[in-house]
Amino acid sequence: MSSLPDHRSSAASDDFVAQLAGLAPDGATAVLRAFRADATRYTQGSHDALFSKDVTDLALQERLIAAWYAALLSRADQSARAYRERLLALETADSAATQALLDAIAQHHELPFETIADKRLAAILSHTEALVLRPAATGQAALSTLQTAGLTTRAIVALAQLVAFVTYQVRVVAALRALEAKA
Repeated sequence: MSSLPDHRSSAASDDFVAQLAGLAPDGATAVLRAFRADATRYTQGSHDALFSKDVTDLALQERLIAAWYAALLSRADQSARAYRERLLALETADSAATQALLDAIAQHHELPFETIADKRLAAILSHTEALVLRPAATGQAALSTLQTAGLTTRAIVALAQLVAFVTYQVRVVAALRALEAKA
């Protein structure tokens, strides 16, 4: 008889990290993770808050494209795919243009953002890239660029939080996959 309590619900269907990591709900890694249930709950809570449709200063489409790009730049293909699917599932007027943009960026892993007609989106993508690859380049000049593109202070903070969260999420998923492979 095992002395470990039964914590199988930690890899529930609403646990995005567990889904990305491909954790078996009753697997050894899920059981270990259950001992850190607060971390799992807070991680999912942060995800839910960052992608809530109630956030007003940064549109859900903008948040999803930034999350997709942060995951892509982090070389987390499965996470990038998951955010891309969520983005393309949105009911937007120009999903074909969005898909074409994503394909172009994914093919080259970068794009001259000046060529993107939507200057706000170009600024969001450029700042996401800087946050992931060159965080020291995100000083006052970068913030002024975002403000000029129409982002409020709250939107800029939300974008920075989102990118930081996605890069954290990518590392957690990688660690869980490594644990799952050893289990």
